[in-house]
Amino acid sequence: MYNIKSKIRKNGIALMALSLGALSTGCLTSCGKFLDIEPQNEITIDNFWNEKSDVEAIIAGCYSQMQSFAIISRMMIWGEFRSENVVYTDPNDKDLNLKKILKENITANNAYTAWGDFYSIINKCNTVLKYAPTVAEVDPSYSQSQLKADIAEATAIRSLCYFYLIRTFRDVPYTETCYEDDSEEGENKQKLAIPAKSFDEVLALLISSLEEVKDNALESYPDNKSDYYKFYNTGRVTKWAIYSMLCEMYLWQKNYAKCVEYAKLIINRKKEEIKSNKNYLESDFTNWGGYPLIGTRYRNQNNSYGQSFNEIFVKGNSIESIFELTFIKDSDDKQLSNGPYSDFYGGIGHDAWVNASSYVSLDEPNATYKVYDKQNKGLDIRPYENMIWAGKDSPYRIGKNTSKSGVMIYAAPSANNFWSMAQWSNQYETHLHNNVAESRNKANYIFYRLSDIMLLAAEATAQMISQESGDLTSESDIEKRDYAFSLVNAVNKRSIAQQELKDTLVVTNYNTKETITDLVYEERHRELMFEGKRYFDLVRRSQREGDTKYLAKKCANKDTNLQSIIESKMKKMDAIYWPYNLDELKVNPYLKQNSAFGSGENSSFEAN
Repeated sequence: MYNIKSKIRKNGIALMALSLGALSTGCLTSCGKFLDIEPQNEITIDNFWNEKSDVEAIIAGCYSQMQSFAIISRMMIWGEFRSENVVYTDPNDKDLNLKKILKENITANNAYTAWGDFYSIINKCNTVLKYAPTVAEVDPSYSQSQLKADIAEATAIRSLCYFYLIRTFRDVPYTETCYEDDSEEGENKQKLAIPAKSFDEVLALLISSLEEVKDNALESYPDNKSDYYKFYNTGRVTKWAIYSMLCEMYLWQKNYAKCVEYAKLIINRKKEEIKSNKNYLESDFTNWGGYPLIGTRYRNQNNSYGQSFNEIFVKGNSIESIFELTFIKDSDDKQLSNGPYSDFYGGIGHDAWVNASSYVSLDEPNATYKVYDKQNKGLDIRPYENMIWAGKDSPYRIGKNTSKSGVMIYAAPSANNFWSMAQWSNQYETHLHNNVAESRNKANYIFYRLSDIMLLAAEATAQMISQESGDLTSESDIEKRDYAFSLVNAVNKRSIAQQELKDTLVVTNYNTKETITDLVYEERHRELMFEGKRYFDLVRRSQREGDTKYLAKKCANKDTNLQSIIESKMKKMDAIYWPYNLDELKVNPYLKQNSAFGSGENSSFEAN
């Protein structure tokens, strides 16, 4: 077998009514002076919202809360852990809620169905959108362009939170009203319990709101001479982050032309950025069909691979990054910790709670190829980057974003021989607590990077092919197939460790809409493994096709002991979403439980 290197419940909408004084005292630690702003305590409307720093403090609180364990753990679990990628392996059973999810035994009293922290961020954003214009009226230093940029930033953060919610629960309560005071009575009392809006309705609202503000967001942040400036353009929302959200949202909406339109804008932007970056040469990306991807090999070491992994995941905030939560040292030399990565994927002093399933890890040379398949002739470096050898007779651990920052890959010119070289900087930093060394994971959480956008565009282009079955015959359809293939091939080719660069994928092997679509999904699986994307990709395909056949078959591969159970349970479309938490149902009478989960107190089966 291989493997990969509670808090008090409050109603989600009720959490939106938290006073501004309950904001986190920590801020995003990646944007210079912005990061030094501490959300105020004991805030009242009378003594707040008087200057632009008040707006910045609330926005900082949004980023800070996004970095919390409650948010990141859910983004990982909701977007990844029901897929075939991971299985539960914690021998000490520290998180039984997580264990049940990974056994596909999900009930409505599972703590990870709680969504209150997302609504808390949404409420902060709604508060900014309500009061920022008032600040502009009383603070002459708060320009209209700054106001518009802040509104765009708050709108984007709110939209991202809602996007996670609808992809997970499908229909959710939606409001653009900020909840400030629950002490009013009678007609003045704010109504916290509201009906859920449908997935399609919420998605349309998100797209509309982002379209309205997209051109007001900053394209790049001005250099303020701070030590953190280099993290501004990827650690905070920019115009390009909003374009990325729109690219993906239009794909879910089945507006494929708009998805490709935004993807091309982002790709062209990255081409300009990489050309003007003195650390890169044009030859670094001309090998990938002209797409601005970081080279795999180090220029000064012809047979040394892993540069792209090192730049994207080890150093972080790479030239390919568009938007990611950044974990770095603060001004007191304290290390912000990405706790979920440490707990779930393992760290110094404790075992991983989840590991790679045998399905995704059996891709070593001379083993059973399933994901990083035979087309790449065992030369794909991503299995070695994503998973870490944990010792003789031990499984592989999830390696991406964990205690090892990957492996230095050397490829023998004539064979599929690889060696792990622990030469890269460690992604964990340790400190003493009660005289015990503890790990603090500084791995960033990446929302969008270039290869993700390219593959979203490839999927959209494949869906624009008009001929539903059989070999493609029309010139237009073949042209679409070729464009989709070029995007996939660029991402794939840059991950192949070979002395003489050549394609391992052949375009003529994908002569139908189905085969090119499958290729896109296979490449997204390889490229974005363990990044919180896989399960959402499978849900999107089920929505488009109107059934769960592809999703159920893929998810069932995670564990042979659960295969029949997972396939049976996931036959229903409702079952691929999550149940509403029982506490939400108690306080919001408008919510109707997902029918796949009955009353929600018990799942339709019990898995040991």
